[in-house]
Amino acid sequence: MFKKKVNNCPDENRICAYCEHSVNLGDSGACICDEKGLIKDDGTCRKFSLDLLKIKPKALKLTDVEENSLLFKD
Repeated sequence: MFKKKVNNCPDENRICAYCEHSVNLGDSGACICDEKGLIKDDGTCRKFSLDLLKIKPKALKLTDVEENSLLFKD
């Protein structure tokens, strides 16, 4: 009758620091959640909803000088 909401998020990104319902408190390692209150930023809960703007992208590593010159031509 009722379908369960499916979260298609990888497990490595399912932490409270990346949730729509939480607000980070700087470098203290804690978050304030709309649902749970004050929590650790590495926790998870059932209300998790991924906020893509909170995920930091991985740095691009270019090691080959020739490859760099091809990508960044003037």
